[in-house]
Amino acid sequence: MTRRLRYAWLVVLAGAALPAAARAQSGGRALLSGVEFRSLSFDSGLAAKKVSEFVIPVGMVWAVNPRVSLDFGTQLARASSTNPSGASATISGLTDTQARLVYQVRPDVVAFTLSANLPTGTTELSDPQLAVAGVIAEDLIPYPVSSFGTGASVTTGLAVAVPVNGWAIGIGGSYRMSGTYRLATSDSVNSHFKPGAEMRLRVGMDRLVGQGRVSLGLTYSSFANDQFGGQQLAPGNRYIPEASWNAPVAGMNVAVYGWDVYRASGTATASNAPSDQQNLLALGAAGTIQRGRNQWRPMVEYRRDWVSTGGSLAAAGTMLSFGLRYAMVAGERMTLVPGLRFDTGNIVGPSGSGVGYRGLSGSVSVRTSW
Repeated sequence: MTRRLRYAWLVVLAGAALPAAARAQSGGRALLSGVEFRSLSFDSGLAAKKVSEFVIPVGMVWAVNPRVSLDFGTQLARASSTNPSGASATISGLTDTQARLVYQVRPDVVAFTLSANLPTGTTELSDPQLAVAGVIAEDLIPYPVSSFGTGASVTTGLAVAVPVNGWAIGIGGSYRMSGTYRLATSDSVNSHFKPGAEMRLRVGMDRLVGQGRVSLGLTYSSFANDQFGGQQLAPGNRYIPEASWNAPVAGMNVAVYGWDVYRASGTATASNAPSDQQNLLALGAAGTIQRGRNQWRPMVEYRRDWVSTGGSLAAAGTMLSFGLRYAMVAGERMTLVPGLRFDTGNIVGPSGSGVGYRGLSGSVSVRTSW
């Protein structure tokens, strides 16, 4: 097992390290920015008719030395929602800022991570803005920004990776503590929310198979009680299995992947009422076609969501996505990646019938190193 393969899997397990952090090991420092826009239109049957987001991300990665790397990022975003009657609401401003430190206790084998969520985003929302926040937090449809602010939090993590009989096997764990913040601007409602502490464990396996690579992973998250509106809320545990395979096929590199997020039912401790269960499944494929120094990157992904309110899981929606990006090398230290994506599917509305939607998004990401 090569040191490079073990380190790549270690970065995945560390959780707090961005993929860009690994690339910056040989580049010193890197600045990441760009712009992304997404707009979706819904058929009649939902509270929202059209939802759009415009986002400018800004981030930086710095490999301080061979053992220590730092990164941070935030986003300037604007999200708006229009209802069937034509009334609209908007949330705009900075999101929270994430800062991370990765320290290789033993290079390529043991890594320690420390990350902080800095509350630079918006948390106190008006009633119309809360409706917008509820729409962009939808798990089935991945909006560029799903939350403008979640208050302060600190996460520590430790990951270990070792080779075993041709496999790179990794075990990682993290613990997050969060502070209290307000969800609404109304003084008539006790809207103070304190998320419970989260413990996350991850086990992963990675190996070469022929000319390709197989990766398997399982993540488990457990939460202490949330506190909101004077009562305790027990979130359900989360289980996330993942699998991927990539290999050269017909002159291009092809990656096929799948993951499933299962959220068990929790309870409101005051009423003992169960919260929703959820199961979100995704299957996808992506390709990389080399053209000189540049790359075409097509993708297709299918998602299906199930939810329940104390009973059996029932279908809640689907999404089919097609995307294409083009990675262009612009000089020795800059990469531009423009992209387009089309989404279509349906969401089960309050009446129990499916509501169709469709949307287009465009993006340009920029990475500069020095």
